[in-house]
Amino acid sequence: MTGFLQEAWFFTWELFKFTTLFYTVWVPGFLLAGLLACRFRKKAWDSVLANPGLNLKGVSRAVALGVVGSVGRKTSINTMLDLIKQGVSPSLGFVFLIASRNMTIHFWAIFALSLGAEFATGQYLGALVMIGIVTLSLHWIKVKTVEAVPRNKSGRDRAMDLPEFGSWRAVLFSFNGCLAILKFIGQEIRRFAPSLVGGIILGGIILAAGLRSWWVTSADLFGHATLSSDFINAFFGAGLAIVIPFSPVGNLPIIHALFKTDGLGYPGIISFCLASLIHPRDVMAYMNTFGKRKAWILVGLLYGGAVVGGLGSTWIYSMFGFRPSLPPVRLVRELFRSILSFLGF
Repeated sequence: MTGFLQEAWFFTWELFKFTTLFYTVWVPGFLLAGLLACRFRKKAWDSVLANPGLNLKGVSRAVALGVVGSVGRKTSINTMLDLIKQGVSPSLGFVFLIASRNMTIHFWAIFALSLGAEFATGQYLGALVMIGIVTLSLHWIKVKTVEAVPRNKSGRDRAMDLPEFGSWRAVLFSFNGCLAILKFIGQEIRRFAPSLVGGIILGGIILAAGLRSWWVTSADLFGHATLSSDFINAFFGAGLAIVIPFSPVGNLPIIHALFKTDGLGYPGIISFCLASLIHPRDVMAYMNTFGKRKAWILVGLLYGGAVVGGLGSTWIYSMFGFRPSLPPVRLVRELFRSILSFLGF
């Protein structure tokens, strides 16, 4: 037992150093996210409110608002409730929620740091697949809110937390602009830092467990990169996200450890991240907003969307003849060759 704890501490410390020392990846990601949020968040919010119905333009605008939104769990769910309170359809509300949990710039940067750009980009693909499934399904089952949507404590729209800047000059070359960017970065770090620390600790424990023979046997039980193993990975990965209720960023050290120890394959990694929308606190918000019966339907729908999103991302990559387990340089080379082959060169 002492040996296991020592190994877990070693891997936890290594994960911590890996996450913090690679500032060349996540610092530019945070700066870019802050710039885009300060420049476009208010405009994206207004555009969603101006087109609250379910159509292609509305979906694209809700995705854009999610991309410049907050990856924090509480903030994103409160913003979704604010949108619905303002008359936006629940379908578009969930489009925003999926995008804000999986498609923000700084989330992509930390994801790329953890496993590589091909995994982070695959997460975008999986999120888009999930958005398509959830949007169409919610429109079909006609989810409606109960008596009143709960208000957030501040009574303010979460998208309005940052001041509006009408030009890039105002953001980049003014004291208020620089201050707003730093405020955005500080708020985001404060929101997910405790969860990230918990994820690093659990990731260290998983890496230590990966050295044990029973872990290796379990990882090899269903094989690798087969159709059946992909289905099992995607289904199990989504379920595991409910058992490990960290924030989306806090999940990243965990998926790093799970992939490195063969605990989850690529489809399971993506579905694990997508299923962050089924956090117990999120489920309680769904119950308060849509009623218990509709909330459980939503949970099943989001679970299925996460599973299909993980599989869909895998199959989209497979169309180009590779699977996301390759180094990024080789990935680009394989992609380039596939495109040339498709064009007949």
